[in-house]
Amino acid sequence: MYGPGFDGLPFGHLIVTIIGGFVWLIALAITIAVLFLFIRFLLVATKAAQVYVARNAPVEPAAAKTASAAPAPTTPAATKPRTPKAPPAS
Repeated sequence: MYGPGFDGLPFGHLIVTIIGGFVWLIALAITIAVLFLFIRFLLVATKAAQVYVARNAPVEPAAAKTASAAPAPTTPAATKPRTPKAPPAS
């Protein structure tokens, strides 16, 4: 009878154990590879999201920037008045 104990096959249990070990190692290697690729994807996607947000963040209006800052002291631009130029003669 060939039952769960492999009575008729010499060293049958040892052979099945070795084959099962190889299958287990292959499954472990595949699992580690999938986890590595998944974690790598998450890290790259997180970095890409940070770059995207940094590039596409809404720009703060100029009025809000100058309103919060202290106004710069104003100096007179020029004391001599400008004279308008004559139009070109044609």
